[in-house]
Amino acid sequence: MSGRVSMSLLGAAAAALVLAGCAHAQAGEPTRGETPAAVASPSPSPVPTAQALRVPTTCDALLPASVLAEIGDGLTPAPDDRTERNSSWADERVGALRCHWSNGVEGPGGLEVRVAVGPEVTREAFDGWLDGEQGAGIHSPAVAPDAYTLEPQGTPMGFLFLTPHYGSSGYLIAGSDVQLPSDAATRALEQVHGVVAALGAPGPLWVPTPNLRGASDCDSLATASQLGELAGLPAAREVKSDGGEYSTSLFNIDRQVGGYWCTWISDDQSVSYSVNVSVLPGAAESAAKARPAGSSDVTGIGESAYVSPSGVLNVVAAHGWVQVSGAGGLTADRARALAKQVLVNVGYTG
Repeated sequence: MSGRVSMSLLGAAAAALVLAGCAHAQAGEPTRGETPAAVASPSPSPVPTAQALRVPTTCDALLPASVLAEIGDGLTPAPDDRTERNSSWADERVGALRCHWSNGVEGPGGLEVRVAVGPEVTREAFDGWLDGEQGAGIHSPAVAPDAYTLEPQGTPMGFLFLTPHYGSSGYLIAGSDVQLPSDAATRALEQVHGVVAALGAPGPLWVPTPNLRGASDCDSLATASQLGELAGLPAAREVKSDGGEYSTSLFNIDRQVGGYWCTWISDDQSVSYSVNVSVLPGAAESAAKARPAGSSDVTGIGESAYVSPSGVLNVVAAHGWVQVSGAGGLTADRARALAKQVLVNVGYTG
């Protein structure tokens, strides 16, 4: 009797295992002839087409309304105005944060505050700008070792400072009828430096593919012989370039992407016009934003091109933005010929 019971129990157990296996197959495994359900693959990350902000803060955090009220009355956020020149878009290309406040008044009663924070500003660029253009400012060691206010003739005008990852400048632009508090520049410096000094490392610099290598001096934009042959500018001589008092980016941060501009004139007294050339790699989207109304498309140069109503030739190629213009005698044909050579000089292989 006990043997029969034992065999019965074994048989029941075996049947239970078989049934459990069948149930498992029905619940989680495809049976013969069925097609397994497709597994959804993750969506690909969007490919960036422009530089994202690399400074992890906001304008409201840099100068809250309470601090702005200490500087002057009626200051509210205002647009960060730009020009059609690609050099005015260089800070954005490198991911800098630019802030602008205004009391909305034109003329003697007007007041503006402008602040910029740039990522990975170099010691060389900061010191060169500070010592060369601002007479070293007024050192503010109580704020930080590399903090300065700008107060010509005792008038609070702005500030600048350098931290391990960022450089910043600020300007208080007051009309003749506006009397700023004597400590306005210092108060703005203390507030902005306190925020920026606490920030972590900046975000990554976007490098597009393909990309222009850009330029680092005038010869890498166009040589004297190229200017003579293509632009009709014999004995070309550089008179202005992207640096020092003529720098158009915050502490030369456009060098991070190969941004540069240059202006030449001729030592030949019979030639009275000048030539301007600039490059800003990775700024194709900015070229579209900056395009003035009334511009005309141009074919046969780069990947797209247009001439603005002011006569500036704009060329987009390999995600970059090249400009060629002149004052006086640079014809449209000469500008196009020079632009094609500049594209080669800054690394375009298309």
